[in-house]
Amino acid sequence: MSLANKKYVCILKEIINAGDMVTTRNHEVFSHFDLPNVTFTTTPLVTLRKTAWKKALREMEWFLSGDSECPEELLDWWKGQLDEDGYLTSGYGAQLRHSTFYDFRVDEHNSFDQIEFIQDALKNNPNSRRLLMTTWNAGEMAYITETNNNPNTPTCCHSIIVQFFVRNGRLSMKSYQRSADMLLGVPHNWIQSWAMLMWFAHHAGLKVGSMTWMWGDAHVYNEPSHVDTAETMISLYTGMDEVKLVYTPTSTDFKASDFTIEGEIPEPIVTTKPKLL
Repeated sequence: MSLANKKYVCILKEIINAGDMVTTRNHEVFSHFDLPNVTFTTTPLVTLRKTAWKKALREMEWFLSGDSECPEELLDWWKGQLDEDGYLTSGYGAQLRHSTFYDFRVDEHNSFDQIEFIQDALKNNPNSRRLLMTTWNAGEMAYITETNNNPNTPTCCHSIIVQFFVRNGRLSMKSYQRSADMLLGVPHNWIQSWAMLMWFAHHAGLKVGSMTWMWGDAHVYNEPSHVDTAETMISLYTGMDEVKLVYTPTSTDFKASDFTIEGEIPEPIVTTKPKLL
């Protein structure tokens, strides 16, 4: 039975049944702020409806590269978030690979590569309690809408804190997601973060431990295509076989093409696509 599907359905039920109706910047949502954490020790691929896992991993490849130019195959996901030239000048990649700060020692601004820091620490200081990276740069909040030419969204960074732990030769992570779109975002967030965990672990000579997901605002949009999709998955859910994400590296860089699925992905029980809001 797929643990990812089981946990996903339980979360959907809780949000629909016990969430508060809240009006946000772009739509009315069922919003829940007190969901329990979920932990995975196996591939967290939701298969109740189609999860574009290859595209999600390509997105993670873009983030980890630090490149600000959106790849062509991701433009449909990122339209409205980019400037007129197709660049995301402040976002995941910029924060992870070029996080800016004021360096008082030289009286100028500088940048910090969080990914490089984690990679080095995993090898040289694996018991550190500072194996943490963030995509939330408080100092940029004042002008991030201006730099990205997107007045409606102050930042695209939804998973804002990720902390790693090494115990007994295994690498685990905890991720705090400030804003979780349960239908359009979360299934992709889970599988791409699991792939990132596998990538970090492999190149540090570690095995994969667990991935724990912590929630801020978890929500389902109060829009017919979203609510109907959620309720259909809840009502028709049955156990599905597990599948496994396999990593076969061709380089030390994160490459979406280095990941494959072992096992047959079952046919989704829901084929409708929620409206993009």
